[in-house]
Amino acid sequence: MLLSVYLTSIVAIYGLAATTQAKSMASQEKRDDNLPARVPYVFPSPGTDAVADALRARRPNNTLLDLDGVLLNVEPLASSWNDIAAVIRDNNTIPGTMRELLILRSAVLNKAAYQWIQHEPVGRSEGLTTAQLLTIRFAPPFVGSIDAFSPTSSQGESTLSSELKAALDFADWSTSAVYVPTQIYHNLRKFLSDKQMVEAMATVGMYSFVSRFVVGLNIDDKMDVPVPIPQ
Repeated sequence: MLLSVYLTSIVAIYGLAATTQAKSMASQEKRDDNLPARVPYVFPSPGTDAVADALRARRPNNTLLDLDGVLLNVEPLASSWNDIAAVIRDNNTIPGTMRELLILRSAVLNKAAYQWIQHEPVGRSEGLTTAQLLTIRFAPPFVGSIDAFSPTSSQGESTLSSELKAALDFADWSTSAVYVPTQIYHNLRKFLSDKQMVEAMATVGMYSFVSRFVVGLNIDDKMDVPVPIPQ
């Protein structure tokens, strides 16, 4: 009788522990909204794939994103993507607020909700305020050029510093027009070194690629979702 009670208690304890562990793992493994893309996601188990593990190492909680699951359909692409993203995101020297403005602005212009969702928290952690995020989200394209060529500052950009105004304008031209006028380039160059201008250009170029990738493959089913409004 006592043995039976003891075994029942042990089973209950281990069952509770297993349930708790399963819930914990499920929480850690939650990826984005877990919605489908136009291709299958590939999520190798930890320790079974070197490229997937390299991607995990750059992600919060070592959890692959839906973006990673799409990239891992082509491992050489996933590996190269991870290398250049590590440089642009983690090893460039432009101010973090400016870097995230460039990334978020390209998301707005390219209607890439997934990209915005991923980077709004990063932008906030780097110091972008809700008011600044609203400007990045809603300022009409090329509004900065009004400020660049006129002594009257654009009211829509009043939340941004001179450096961030110049970066917004630079992002608009590079993303939407590709051609960046000399005046627009030099407006940003006032605040950055030649090395940082290369980094800024690479950031806009890379995240314009990201936008096209996540929208074209409908990653996390966000293709038709509007870019969120910062709260």
